[in-house]
Amino acid sequence: MSNSKSQEMELKVLELLDDFEDKLESAPTVPLTGKILVDREEFLEILKDINILLPDEYQHVRWIKSQKQQIIEDANKLAQELITNARHEELKIVEQAKAQENDILMNASLRSREMIDENDIVLKARQRADQIVEEAEIRAEEIRRGSYEYAEEIMKKVAYNMSKVLHTVNENLEELEEYK
Repeated sequence: MSNSKSQEMELKVLELLDDFEDKLESAPTVPLTGKILVDREEFLEILKDINILLPDEYQHVRWIKSQKQQIIEDANKLAQELITNARHEELKIVEQAKAQENDILMNASLRSREMIDENDIVLKARQRADQIVEEAEIRAEEIRRGSYEYAEEIMKKVAYNMSKVLHTVNENLEELEEYK
């Protein structure tokens, strides 16, 4: 919408509000009550004209207000889906890490058995087997820790996204409260 057209609409709204105020101030009073008598149709027509001139943003706020419960339900559903997906991802990562750990330990055990032999070879084999098992356990622990860190990162992202969704819902609720 062009700037001059917007200013023109704002002026028209202000004129209608002034007209509304003038009619309220000049309306006859009911004796002893302090209340006034107004022409209902005339005032409704002025309000209708103002409503028509309001920008689309105000109409959008009205629509949001009417859809408040649906928006909240959709946000809750999205948040629940994010949590469920994150939990599935976490379980998948942990299962993969455990499978890798088992593979590494089995390979290390097989390697250590293959290396067992007589005298000096046996000693070297045992040392190497112990080293492989230790490296396998370290690697398995690193994988396990990495998977938990990844799962934690995913959960933090989900929590952040949920807080953003909740923040947006709360902002919309506050806006709706302002237009009540």
